[in-house]
Amino acid sequence: MTDATTAFFQALETRGHAPRLERVTGVFRFDLTNGKRKERWLVEVDKGNIKVSHRNAKADCIVHVDKKVFERMVAGEVNPLVAILRGTLQVEGDAELLALFQRVLPAPASRAS
Repeated sequence: MTDATTAFFQALETRGHAPRLERVTGVFRFDLTNGKRKERWLVEVDKGNIKVSHRNAKADCIVHVDKKVFERMVAGEVNPLVAILRGTLQVEGDAELLALFQRVLPAPASRAS
């Protein structure tokens, strides 16, 4: 069974090109923690063209976050900016790239009033 994180990154890889990232070039590394286990995803974006791997490589933007929080992000339940402000997500390097990467995350579900 594929978890939400793996499904998200596989969908990015399958897509190959994200029109919403056509003006973006950079390397993102997502370091996800799950208890004592760590999971690493490397996302290379070159003018919207996307490659995904598990390589351990330098990145322009490194995101450190608990896997459960990340899965809520890819489900549209948690906004990355809010997670940064709450201290549940830390960014090293170019935080502006994370704001741009947010374009490929699902939009947060609207809340009923």
